[in-house]
Amino acid sequence: MPKSKLRGGAKVHKTRVATRNNSLRGLRKKAQAEYTEMFEKQMETLKAQYQAENGETTELNTEVIGDVNEINVTDVEVVTPEVINEN
Repeated sequence: MPKSKLRGGAKVHKTRVATRNNSLRGLRKKAQAEYTEMFEKQMETLKAQYQAENGETTELNTEVIGDVNEINVTDVEVVTPEVINEN
């Protein structure tokens, strides 16, 4: 391969790749931050709309599932599939 095709060799290639990866990482972070900001604005809008329609306030950060110790496993009905013998 002629010298003009090497374009600086392995060291320069490694630098180019590192620069490219860093710029892509920065763009990805920027896009994620913009998405998060847009999502939070949309949630605030929907929350205000819900409050205006229903007159209720909701707390989105409340715990959905109660204490795990409150679940009683013995109250669960066990269902087994029926096996049909075709002999």
